[in-house]
Amino acid sequence: MQGFWLKFTDGSAGYCEGSNAYDAKIIAEKLTGKTVAGDKYKPDAEVLPYPANPVIWQFDHPVNGRCPAFCFKPNECAGSSCCPQRYSCTE
Repeated sequence: MQGFWLKFTDGSAGYCEGSNAYDAKIIAEKLTGKTVAGDKYKPDAEVLPYPANPVIWQFDHPVNGRCPAFCFKPNECAGSSCCPQRYSCTE
């Protein structure tokens, strides 16, 4: 599973995991009842290195459970495969 920061047509956004951006879009639309911005097969979804709030859906690993929402600035970090900050956002 890969995490995506999805933007909705109403201006809201959220984190959703899926096997690809389209999969995350379908999951998010079904669970929220909202429409993800962008084209049908190319949604407005950017990779996010860590989960962020609000979490729409996240894989619950049978052994390790869910990863906590480490990303505190998802709008700034969206599109990065790793955290671009030199230090923790909580400092």
